[in-house]
Amino acid sequence: MIQIIPIKERKEDQKDTDKIFYIPNEIKQKKKTLVLDSMAAKYNYAIENIVLKNEDPIICFRHDDAEIRSPIEVCEYKLTNAFADKTVGCCGLIGTMALENSCTWWGPNRPLQTAGYIIQGGVRPKLDENGKEIKNEKGQVLMEKIEYPMADFPGYHDFMATVDGCCMFFPLWVFKNGLRFDENLKEFHFYDCDICLQLLEKGLKVATIDLVVKHQSSGIPSKNFNDLKLVFFNKWNKKVHGEWPISNISTFYE
Repeated sequence: MIQIIPIKERKEDQKDTDKIFYIPNEIKQKKKTLVLDSMAAKYNYAIENIVLKNEDPIICFRHDDAEIRSPIEVCEYKLTNAFADKTVGCCGLIGTMALENSCTWWGPNRPLQTAGYIIQGGVRPKLDENGKEIKNEKGQVLMEKIEYPMADFPGYHDFMATVDGCCMFFPLWVFKNGLRFDENLKEFHFYDCDICLQLLEKGLKVATIDLVVKHQSSGIPSKNFNDLKLVFFNKWNKKVHGEWPISNISTFYE
């Protein structure tokens, strides 16, 4: 399994190996600097320049704040078994079985049709033994990292509509067959929902996989979130003729 990790700028400890590759916002080439302005652009660059040349049968696309805690050999074993079913085109940690026309499914009040398991990280004010906020000499409240499980019907389920993009796994053959991320979806929103729906449109399955991954994220959307949601909604609303929610039994039209 190789891992593709998008980053803003490469840090000293972020060095490529034969299994882990970092994709920054800018890549210097001989005559120009290539600017990759979205998650989709970074992943497509990696597909063309790393994935298809590497020939590793399993590809992991994960955020730089996602930590795979399961041993890699366990990941490879479970994913090899999952992808032995040639109708499975993607595995993730947690997702939804039916994507509503709100185009969102995550959050504390997420619907009952979600499934999977992930450890979510966050921050909260640091408290003393009396439950009062601890402040530094400047009067600023000190924060501490926390983590908590999002456990919605954990396990392997191959009837998902979409899975979270913080950590996604694909078999090599889907990219050899032309699957790519939609670069009309800028920044870091909806690229994951879109590629999952592309797989469903092709008659393939999206699954959750029983692995342990922690995602240390604030969950704060970008200021262009609603604009990007509209781009995603318009694309798929047309393809399903307005028939929401979208699931693995949806009919897709040209």
